[in-house]
Amino acid sequence: MKTIFNFCALLFVGVLLAGCSKNSSSRGYEVTAFAFQEEEDGKWGLMDMDGKVLVKPKFRGDVSVVIGDRFTVTDENNELTTLYTAEEKPQKIGTYQKVGIFSGKACPVRDKNGVIRFIDKDGNDAFDMKTVSKKKVISAYSFFNGRAMIHIETNKWGFIDESGEPVIPIKYADAWNFSDGVAVVYLSLPDESSNAKWAVIDTDGNELFTKKFKDMTPDSYNYVDGLLQVSDKNDRHLLIDKKGETVKKFKEGQNISEVHGNLIAFYDTDKEYFGLMNMEGEMILKEKYESVNFNGKLLTASVENERSYLFDLNGEKICKLPKGFVYLFEPEYKNYGDRFLVGKWGEGYELLNGKGEKIDTEADIFAYGLNSQWGFDLDDEFYEEEYGD
Repeated sequence: MKTIFNFCALLFVGVLLAGCSKNSSSRGYEVTAFAFQEEEDGKWGLMDMDGKVLVKPKFRGDVSVVIGDRFTVTDENNELTTLYTAEEKPQKIGTYQKVGIFSGKACPVRDKNGVIRFIDKDGNDAFDMKTVSKKKVISAYSFFNGRAMIHIETNKWGFIDESGEPVIPIKYADAWNFSDGVAVVYLSLPDESSNAKWAVIDTDGNELFTKKFKDMTPDSYNYVDGLLQVSDKNDRHLLIDKKGETVKKFKEGQNISEVHGNLIAFYDTDKEYFGLMNMEGEMILKEKYESVNFNGKLLTASVENERSYLFDLNGEKICKLPKGFVYLFEPEYKNYGDRFLVGKWGEGYELLNGKGEKIDTEADIFAYGLNSQWGFDLDDEFYEEEYGD
């Protein structure tokens, strides 16, 4: 069974959420607010990226981030999800079994009857997804780069456009959401034969290149700044471009953890530390850190005893940070280059700016949640009965 991931899910205290910009971002949407809890075991509200309280704490359960001026609340039993408008007094739009995100004009939902539909921001039907090409739809995803991934009962994957038309044939053995204008698809599964292949397609479904799994395997399924992380047949890490050509090959034992622009965060398996280099192989931060957090705009690195430091992108130290976990917002978040969180479970978190200075928030942040549902299955029991776990 293919895992249906939540978006960047992190939550501290009480509720466990499942895990992993602007319209110019690689995925094509912007997150404008995140969930927060003001006190232990308290209710949840929404705070924007400047520390302003958008919605005062009033919800129990799982509160999502705000995308497209909408957010969701899933009840504490994880049975029903309600869609709301993102405003001081949120208006209820509708309640469903599952709800995706408004990363496009329409959003997938699984209604109370278990039917997959796509709705507009007011809760009206955009189109249903019971079938595509006369085949039952068993999984649906939100829109990324104007395309939504669909999975049908023949166990094939493809993509629809924002009118619900299957613009990219539902024919792939597996597929991944669009990012940076392209998507990784499996032409056949890697365990079927030694000639099994994968490909990268554009939003019109054109194959930009194909590779055999025995020669090269994707380590990530999303392009960032035109590059994809892969491994060759010797398990060496590489970065390839949208033509499938190798842009950089890493030394044995150098495992990529994050790539943005000309900079690459990596883990050295021999030294067992993280570092940061540029595309030319020059060290920005030597591999001596417990962790390196890097989102393309902000750079932090930690040493022992939960001590972290903020650096500029040239590797110059800016300041020492408060002790605790450091979370840098992903590029899809508004102001991600000048906002990040530092803190500790049970003690609370601070919202800091790009200089490491505390931002005065309208409420304390005891805990925070960054989840949002990308997609879901028609019915978990049906799926497992047909295809296994």
